[in-house]
Amino acid sequence: MFKRCAQIIRNEEIAESVCRMALKTDAGALSGFIPGQFANIKVPGRGELLLRRPFSISRADAKTGEFEISYRIAGKGTQEMSKLRAGAKIDALLPLGKGFRLSDGERLVYLVGGGIGVAPLLAVPGKWKKEYRAFFGYRNAGCAFGADEMNGSCGDVVIATDDGSAGYHGFVTQALEERLRAEKPDAILACGPLPMLRELKRLAVEYGVPAQVSMEQRMGCGFGACAVCACAVNGADGPDYKKVCADGPVFDINEVIL
Repeated sequence: MFKRCAQIIRNEEIAESVCRMALKTDAGALSGFIPGQFANIKVPGRGELLLRRPFSISRADAKTGEFEISYRIAGKGTQEMSKLRAGAKIDALLPLGKGFRLSDGERLVYLVGGGIGVAPLLAVPGKWKKEYRAFFGYRNAGCAFGADEMNGSCGDVVIATDDGSAGYHGFVTQALEERLRAEKPDAILACGPLPMLRELKRLAVEYGVPAQVSMEQRMGCGFGACAVCACAVNGADGPDYKKVCADGPVFDINEVIL
């Protein structure tokens, strides 16, 4: 974990209520970055917003120190962040948490994202050379982002929208199940809302596919000291708890209680 001063390169809206911020920090600060890790950012100029905000890192360049976060405007903190312009400086802790894991034997990998949960998956193809299929779900066409960026690194990119305004009409897990009936991947990496993850867990068990999920949780410190982000997991003697920031945010889907 490193506390860094990062300077904003650009900050723009890329979809309905979704922004992407590109930043630059010290060269080498991201040398150990693994997709699925995050940055915990202090909102500048707003002293009353005490807690940092966690954001998945969707792109990282270890040589230059440049990285990107994608975020949904949902509260006071993200509203303030959306107003920041190039040249502004922010206080960030990064990279934090435990990311995704892929072995040499896992060759065909499905990436499954819902809404802003697409963000951490964008960095995966740049880390591991695999054969990928992407399944991204959104409320509507206006909320869609990230799919175009995956066209060069994924053999197939399936978009699903709840209202049918783009791509598959239905939930992303429905589109995923149709593919699973014909093809079994070696692994699934996912991030998204809890209803999506619950259905994904059912599919992973039914079709016998190992899956990892990045959990979205409110956080305080970002490194395990405050326990604000505790999530329920299956322990040896029954339900237990782990800290999403330190023990995750990526977990085996069978470990977490969804």
